[in-house]
Amino acid sequence: MASCKLGHIYIVRTALTKPPKPKFALCASIDYGFFLWINSIAKPHGKDQMAIQSGCHELVVKDCFLDLSRVVQHPTYELEDAREFERITADFANDIIECIDAGLFLMPPNHSQAVREGMMQLL
Repeated sequence: MASCKLGHIYIVRTALTKPPKPKFALCASIDYGFFLWINSIAKPHGKDQMAIQSGCHELVVKDCFLDLSRVVQHPTYELEDAREFERITADFANDIIECIDAGLFLMPPNHSQAVREGMMQLL
């Protein structure tokens, strides 16, 4: 995996979307290479979508959602060209932990535990 920093948000041009496009991806676990995507609208299933407010990070210029329904593992070639931005705040990391602790419906428990452990390192 290309070198990424825990808690930093990256703009990753990815083929994991249809059509391929740049995505905001939060590095949530270095050990597993897990990222969480920030989406402008909630996923249609409506599960595990953490609302985030405009201004909570320099890239978040409108209200949007952190997708906690799954993790993403970007291929190395996508990460090599990714643009790195500042780390999320401890408050943002704590909000993610609280969502995980409240119970997630779709993310497998071993994935949510890895994300939780990553966020704990940011406190």
